[in-house]
Amino acid sequence: MGNLGNVFDWDFFWGIFGFLFKTGAPFVLIMVAIYAVGKLIGALVSAVKAKNGG
Repeated sequence: MGNLGNVFDWDFFWGIFGFLFKTGAPFVLIMVAIYAVGKLIGALVSAVKAKNGG
């Protein structure tokens, strides 16, 4: 069988992957930040409830 490195244009694939990663990373970061803030607010609310109730 020949060298598969000649069949696939790896520079093209890595370029497309890098482009998708660069364009998608900010959206993923925003979603992770929203999740983290939600968990933090939930922890604060439960701590305040425990302090007031206990």
